[in-house]
Amino acid sequence: MTGGEKFQAGLFGGYAKNLGAKKTLTSAVYARAANIDLLYRLAPRILFNSGNVRLAAEVEWTAAAYGTADAKGMVRDTETFSNLRLLGAVYYFF
Repeated sequence: MTGGEKFQAGLFGGYAKNLGAKKTLTSAVYARAANIDLLYRLAPRILFNSGNVRLAAEVEWTAAAYGTADAKGMVRDTETFSNLRLLGAVYYFF
């Protein structure tokens, strides 16, 4: 979403959930972060444009629920960890 030429705003949101498998897994699981039950992210941003210069700021909040995977790949006994990042940028267009 944007708000004009001088000021612009945007919002990013995402969610992912590990649903596991219908049947019991009979072999080794080769996956990245197979111990994550769910993950979500929310990141609003604002931009200010003035001539050839742009100033940008973003706040990003990410959380993930880690636990232990069972025989069907479902993650149980989770504990949620979160992270907050502040980002700033200065652009010069020539």
